[in-house]
Amino acid sequence: MTMLASVLLASSRWDFGLDNPNKAAAILAFLVLVLLSAAMRARRAWARWCCAALSLVAGYGLVRTFSRGGLVALAVGAIVLCAGSCKHPCRRLLPALLLALALAGAAICTGFAERIAKSMPSADASVGNRLAVWKAVPAMVVDAPGGWGLGNAGDEYMGWYQPLDRHERYRTLVNSHFTWLVEFGWAGRLAYTCGLLIFLGMGITRLRARGDPLPLAVYAGFVASAFFSSVAEEWLVCAIPLAMLLPMLKTFVFEATPRMRRVTLAAALLAGVLLLAGVAALGTVFRPEGSMPMRRSYDGARLIAGDGEPVAWVVVDPEAMGGPAFGRILRGFMEKSGGGAYGMAQSLAAVPDDVRHLALCGRAADIGAEGLARFSALDDVRLISPRHPKKWLAARAKTPCIRVFCGEFSRFFPEGDAEGLTVVGGAAEFIPDWPRLALSVDVGSGTTGQTVVR
Repeated sequence: MTMLASVLLASSRWDFGLDNPNKAAAILAFLVLVLLSAAMRARRAWARWCCAALSLVAGYGLVRTFSRGGLVALAVGAIVLCAGSCKHPCRRLLPALLLALALAGAAICTGFAERIAKSMPSADASVGNRLAVWKAVPAMVVDAPGGWGLGNAGDEYMGWYQPLDRHERYRTLVNSHFTWLVEFGWAGRLAYTCGLLIFLGMGITRLRARGDPLPLAVYAGFVASAFFSSVAEEWLVCAIPLAMLLPMLKTFVFEATPRMRRVTLAAALLAGVLLLAGVAALGTVFRPEGSMPMRRSYDGARLIAGDGEPVAWVVVDPEAMGGPAFGRILRGFMEKSGGGAYGMAQSLAAVPDDVRHLALCGRAADIGAEGLARFSALDDVRLISPRHPKKWLAARAKTPCIRVFCGEFSRFFPEGDAEGLTVVGGAAEFIPDWPRLALSVDVGSGTTGQTVVR
């Protein structure tokens, strides 16, 4: 019954042609704030009530998105707007009061209020899943000083931090701020955090200098909406906040005193440093359940999973290893095998010269056996689904430690029997058991002919 209700709710949510109702809700929240500000500041009664009526229409559209993040954005912005307008006569606040009552009634009639009432993590999977993802953010920040790369946050979370008994799929971390903090390096994280705080200071400056709370209200709503969902990636969501940036910037540059500008910039820098230091401390002390110690090089070329020095290195090709979240398969193998540490390299150039156990996956094996010349200590080479297995099998004449593993249905499966070849039954290019074949010391050793693994 609960699943049926969730499906019906999802199908009834308005998204106004966007790919996510939360994005539509954020845009509508900003629009309501603009219209509400116009209603509160209008001198003529007809203009005031026209703007109030339009804000009610936009507010009803927000309610029909069933977006709790959009509602929070509106609430935060409205609080700032009303607090900044408290010097105006009380009758100027009447549109805001009427809007709040109308939206409350609409939320009750549409069932949105019931969804809000059930927003406890234990009762709402959407809320619980968000909290589970966000717990991993400090660790992800600490583990990757150079960042995980733009667009990679969801895959890296699923691969290295998501509990193995959970199978939800994520493209982002369901939070624009956390997603970008994880994907940026430390320089980008500091710039992003300080930038948000500088905009906050500029909004406060505009309010103090001009008595105009709208830019600060829209900006506060934008920060709130981007916290509960990855809406800031949509340029339409950013349009109104960017428009509000213009009056804030004008006031900050031309009307604020030099001292106000210095204090704002210094406070933003200090607060940004302290916030990131707190995140780093949390990521160092607390790790999410199901994760393991991780060390990613600043340039992203190397990643070490587990404690200590790696006992083996793998040059990765996600296509041959189960996709971008291939770390899940490796973590499952490490749990069963008792831990250890393994290195993942984006290219052969990133592998240390003193490696003894090396695995090349998929396209990583295109370099050919001559690319191994610089590894003087190498005594075990595993090829997992190489695209040119015959060349590697021929190279065994000079490098007998080479072993090739191919799925029996692979496009690149070599015909005929060959020493050093292990055929994996039921597999194609992707071999689900690749960590055991690539990393276990008892697999493929002592092979004198073709071996079949099923």
